[in-house]
Amino acid sequence: MIINIKIADANIGFEEDILKTIGLGSCVALTLYDREKKIGGMIHYMLPSRTYSNVVFNPYKYCDTGLANLILEMEQLGAKKYRMESKLVGGANMFSTFIKSVEDSIGYRNVEIARRMLKELRIPVVAEDVGSDYSRSVEFNVKTGILRVISIKNGEIYI
Repeated sequence: MIINIKIADANIGFEEDILKTIGLGSCVALTLYDREKKIGGMIHYMLPSRTYSNVVFNPYKYCDTGLANLILEMEQLGAKKYRMESKLVGGANMFSTFIKSVEDSIGYRNVEIARRMLKELRIPVVAEDVGSDYSRSVEFNVKTGILRVISIKNGEIYI
């Protein structure tokens, strides 16, 4: 079954599922996968941490709170953190003409916080398609653990 994940949302799928999200600009799709149990999760987050916003709290809008929630929810379904691996897609600098330094862009900060948090959690990042200045969409096949990344620039790639 195809499970569509909207911006600032997350979901978990099993062997028969495809997790899908579209329109990743500076946002990031972060996937977690327990290959042994064939349990996969995806979050489509907008901002690195809650410190970037003071609006009504949605944990999946942010990497820091969303990642913690996704791990907990996957563990409740039988996944184990020590078996998880991650992939990252997105984090583009969509407004490169206005932002002088890549490091100042939200996309860059979105990717960097994910890398840092995953390293601290000892969850390896096994593949990524991040940065640059173009939008991407992602389909995560939970049976195989493979991500299909679609963009105007690269067409389809599999990671």
